[in-house]
Amino acid sequence: MLILAVALVAAVFYRQNPLAEQAKGYAGTVAVASAGTYVSLRTLNAVLSSVQEVEVGGSLVVSGTAQPMKFLEPVDDTVERIADVVFAIMLTAGTLSVAMGPVSAVGAGMIALASALWLADRAVGARDPAIALARRLLAYGAFLGVGLPLAFLISAALADHLTAATWAEHQAIIEEIMAEVDSSAVTTYDVDQSWAEWLREISGDAARYSEVVTNIFDRADDLIGSFIAILSVYLFKIFLLPAVLLGALFLIARFFARG
Repeated sequence: MLILAVALVAAVFYRQNPLAEQAKGYAGTVAVASAGTYVSLRTLNAVLSSVQEVEVGGSLVVSGTAQPMKFLEPVDDTVERIADVVFAIMLTAGTLSVAMGPVSAVGAGMIALASALWLADRAVGARDPAIALARRLLAYGAFLGVGLPLAFLISAALADHLTAATWAEHQAIIEEIMAEVDSSAVTTYDVDQSWAEWLREISGDAARYSEVVTNIFDRADDLIGSFIAILSVYLFKIFLLPAVLLGALFLIARFFARG
């Protein structure tokens, strides 16, 4: 009856569950950090795309067929693909942050149901099917209510320590390169201005971006390698390490569920 009462309280007041709230905070931290990386990637993607357009518009406005900065396209495409994966990680971490509390409430409800079933079975007479069902509900309820947030709490304690050096090294490289990226908008053509005025303005755009292009292209390997390393850290934090811990906890839950 004590387990039943505690489980019901945990199911109803899951927002005050410290275990779930701390796990939610960890997932939310990963989501916020990955959002910052995603913005950096999209900013770089926009600059690379703008550079290609500026060079075309400034050099051959009449024909518009030559693309002398096309060699940047592989770097641009790679950055865009990494950004898509980071966005998926950000979305997953955000979903976990939102779902951690409700899932723990479901687990607590399963534990409460298992306790109620066990009490009812003892009241009417022991039945092996009822005991087996109660055992399974208790084991898998504990996995959802306790095991899931516990796995993320352990990940929070271990992941930062295990990945701190890698994160600091590659984040410094990204910040160094991104500090030189000018993300201001490319000059657009205004119907009230002449072609000559517009050409002078986009020539200024081309000069402004030329240094950025040179720096990005010269350090493309470092930049892409650092973004991939940061991406790997996110995958380790939100997928790999929690999955390993959840797998171990699930095996324990299945062992007790089988009796």
